[in-house]
Amino acid sequence: MTRRPTQINIQLDEPCYRGEKRKKYEALIKLRDELVQSIQMISGDSLGAAHNAGEDMADVGSDNFLREIGLNVACEEGKKIHLIQDALAALGKGKYGKCIDCRSDIEPGRLNALPYAKLCVKCKTVREESEEGDNSSFGIEKDEVTE
Repeated sequence: MTRRPTQINIQLDEPCYRGEKRKKYEALIKLRDELVQSIQMISGDSLGAAHNAGEDMADVGSDNFLREIGLNVACEEGKKIHLIQDALAALGKGKYGKCIDCRSDIEPGRLNALPYAKLCVKCKTVREESEEGDNSSFGIEKDEVTE
């Protein structure tokens, strides 16, 4: 018997995790809610454009710059929310805390710092070094990347 959502109860049931799994779930949900709230604050009036004719171009430029920064921050926060959703799905499948490259356990310290981490430190380092190598093929020296 499949339960279908009604107009009154549209949200799916919250998973019934216990113990450590429950703590991880709650931490992910709390972080996701904080990021959503942050995006809502950023995308409020601060991203609107209300310029008047004859307004100083320097002021307009500053406003545009601040708006662009806000959009970039909101975009990055949105990416984190997506990663959190992936982590919640992995938690439900019993794959949370496993590196997607080598399948070993991700270090607890890394998961405490980044609860949505998909890679262990070793695999993340390998990927970053590989990306740095790719930049050199475009004429960018390794020293320029770290500055």
